[in-house]
Amino acid sequence: MSMQKIQTNDLVRDEYGNHYLVVGTNEEEGTLKNIQVSNLWYEQAFRESFEEASAGKSIGIQLQEKVNNYIEEMERNERPIYGIRDLIVNQIDVYAVDITKPHPNSVL
Repeated sequence: MSMQKIQTNDLVRDEYGNHYLVVGTNEEEGTLKNIQVSNLWYEQAFRESFEEASAGKSIGIQLQEKVNNYIEEMERNERPIYGIRDLIVNQIDVYAVDITKPHPNSVL
């Protein structure tokens, strides 16, 4: 699996099983140098609406279902889920989004 084919919206998994969404990539001279990732739960919370909450289904359960569905969709579309250690070994730096700052998709 080529690490150079990483795209935004791909997934990265850490050694603890947490999933991160690739939200940005940076190339230099046609070679991928670093990626920016954000926790998949965090991203799904800002991307999705939760209308079912009033029907007795908690937001946490809905969010877990949306996260699992996203992971399953990536697997169905045969997109690789990259290991964070593999990226680092291949000299691709991984940066995390600062969640203490306003989310780029939030409306203030």
